Amino acid sequence: MSVELNPLLILLELQQAGALAAAAARLRTTSSALSKQIRALERQAGQELVEHGSKPLRLTEAGRAYALAARQMREHLRQAQDQSAALRQQLGGTLRVAASFMLGHAVLADYAVDFRRRHPQVALDLVLRDDDPDPVAEQFDVVLRHDQGPSADLVARALGANRVRLCGAPAYFERMGKPQKPEDLADHPCLIFHCEGLDSRWRFVNGPRIVVVVPQGPVTCNSDELLLAPLRAGEGLLPCFDWVVARDLREGRLQTCLDDWRFECEAWGAQELWAVYPKGKRGQPKIKAFIDGLAEVLAQLNAGLVRAPVWLGR
Repeated sequence: MSVELNPLLILLELQQAGALAAAAARLRTTSSALSKQIRALERQAGQELVEHGSKPLRLTEAGRAYALAARQMREHLRQAQDQSAALRQQLGGTLRVAASFMLGHAVLADYAVDFRRRHPQVALDLVLRDDDPDPVAEQFDVVLRHDQGPSADLVARALGANRVRLCGAPAYFERMGKPQKPEDLADHPCLIFHCEGLDSRWRFVNGPRIVVVVPQGPVTCNSDELLLAPLRAGEGLLPCFDWVVARDLREGRLQTCLDDWRFECEAWGAQELWAVYPKGKRGQPKIKAFIDGLAEVLAQLNAGLVRAPVWLGR
């Protein structure tokens, strides 16, 4: 069944998705229904708005003009909603947040419930993706990052430690022993997180000493969440964020090794988590409330005071 959609919303989704099927899925309709609505919009405009034969799908110059107008109209509407909420002297409107899959599953899943209970007037629009979206260009209110990322258009606030420690199951260490120095990892199976375009080598830093390790092991995956299952099963060693496994460490389900060395890896991000948002949104109560609460939750997770959910993949 065809669903009537905002014509300008159709162009925005096409521009972002780059394919008819992907845009249809995001709009919860079928490709054929979406194609009919695009043709109807073009007849109304009197010209083609989409380069129909292009891959990826692109908008024509006229289509891009329509999409720009739609983006501006949507932003003006959101600003009006925010201003209306401010006039009522309470939090309100929609808060659009982007985060990585791991951070989303391990932290935001429960935090979103708690935040909504405390601020029911705020609607949350949460987007999980493992790239690094631009809050201004993609109209996010807040983007949670594993590094600060310089930008003159953004405000960046540190959320808390993003410490990574090398972990293993007690049964693994009973069977294989604990490595005493990074070079010993040549004799240990490792669980390898591979992120396309990022260096997945492990660096261990201790004062002036730096040891680079190319991990080898039985499981390689582009999802750090999935690797938690073989870690807990004793299949090998895995670098883990404190906010994911701190409670497991406190209660003995996991143990650490090479604690005298600082772990670094481009695929795992920097030593702090960051919340970034456009400068034009500075001072919005809903953004401040969201970031303040999230920083508190991360501090509790890092201390092992709150149990992080056990996620085994997407």
